[in-house]
Amino acid sequence: MGPYLIQVVTRGFLPWLILISLAGWGLLLGSVQMLSIPAFCGAFVPLAYAASWQGIEQVLLFNPPRQLVVSWLLMLLAMTPLLLVHPLTYVWQRSLLRKRWQAVVLFVLGFASVWTLAGLLLMTSVIAARVMFGVSQAMAFVVTLAVCLVWQASPLKQRYLNRCHHQPRISAFGWGFIRDCLAYGVTSGGWCIGSCWALMLLPMLAEQVHLPMMLLAMGWMLLERLQRTQPARWRWPFQLRLFH
Repeated sequence: MGPYLIQVVTRGFLPWLILISLAGWGLLLGSVQMLSIPAFCGAFVPLAYAASWQGIEQVLLFNPPRQLVVSWLLMLLAMTPLLLVHPLTYVWQRSLLRKRWQAVVLFVLGFASVWTLAGLLLMTSVIAARVMFGVSQAMAFVVTLAVCLVWQASPLKQRYLNRCHHQPRISAFGWGFIRDCLAYGVTSGGWCIGSCWALMLLPMLAEQVHLPMMLLAMGWMLLERLQRTQPARWRWPFQLRLFH
């Protein structure tokens, strides 16, 4: 890598992450695939049938696992890169010059792996709930919005958000370096999931306005990351105190 590119990268990750996010949004716009719910979802379905092989087979027919994984990865590519500005800058600055790119790759692998697993669980939960209980799209969205508001106001949400600012020690050499960078990515992703899971559910249930809801959720998550750490207590769910 030439000196000029090194100088550009070290000025900050923000321009690069913006480009990655825009690429994710471009891919989403080019291949929007909404979650398809089986035909029996309009009315109450016996739990025994929904949990039977026939019910599972019908769900998989409408929602192939590969499609779910690709859809979720595109959501992550669009929505999460800008959340990584400060963590990536930290691992870059705390690593030796020759190990900086290794540190970035290890962190991203850890972060992406835990978010991918969480996405599979979230998407499976959404589909399972609508299949088993025959919840309409509007009702499912309203219930999820209510859950989101309660979570946003809760002390536990604030604890997770505060932990998103944690910057652990990173070893300089050997296995300790690999372990610390991966662990930082995994734990950072875990705290991020704890903070953002409810906001991520809303676009998944807003089928007709999926992309606008994604954009709103991403914007809110970014604003939250600019928030100062605060005591964990109940508060108005959309109250922000940004850095000056």
